Amino acid sequence: MSEVKSVPTDYGRARLTARTRWRAARRGRRDGRAGIGTDHYARQLERGARMALDDLMARFLKERAAVVGRVHEESERVVTEYDAPREDGRRREDVPAALARFGGWVAQWRTEVTACQQRGRALAACADQELAHYEAAYARAARLEGLPPAGHPGTEALDEPWTGPPDWLLDGVVVARALRILEQRTGPAAAGAGPGERGTR
Repeated sequence: MSEVKSVPTDYGRARLTARTRWRAARRGRRDGRAGIGTDHYARQLERGARMALDDLMARFLKERAAVVGRVHEESERVVTEYDAPREDGRRREDVPAALARFGGWVAQWRTEVTACQQRGRALAACADQELAHYEAAYARAARLEGLPPAGHPGTEALDEPWTGPPDWLLDGVVVARALRILEQRTGPAAAGAGPGERGTR
């Protein structure tokens, strides 16, 4: 039976390497001649893609832990500045520096999450391409009249963190409140300002 690496490390950024294409075709020919079904290869690719995505996610979160920490830290400052009543009961004045810092860290987090999502989707696309190469070689070796339909094991491995909005870990009560304050005070465009607009730390 064909074997598939549990974590595909030889995928390119958005395409298969020549080595992976050759390996998939070789195994497709072998399985086609032996009359082994193609489902097992698709299932192994999906498992491998899921493991690779989990690994990518774990490494991303570990490497970006400091950014997440700053988002939460700055959100507490923003909420305290805008929501906590003054001792004399009067309304607090705007604190643009606090908002700028918070908005900058949120924008950096969203930018980095988006880049990670794109890497995950590229990895999934490579798994789909690998199966297509395997099935094409399988069909030729088995002398099938038509190619079996290529599945999508990589795409099927993608779940909400990879396909949804880049607001991972921004759903805490305090962070959500700080995001609302940021949008109310500066508008949606400023809420997504780039890291260069982070202000004084």
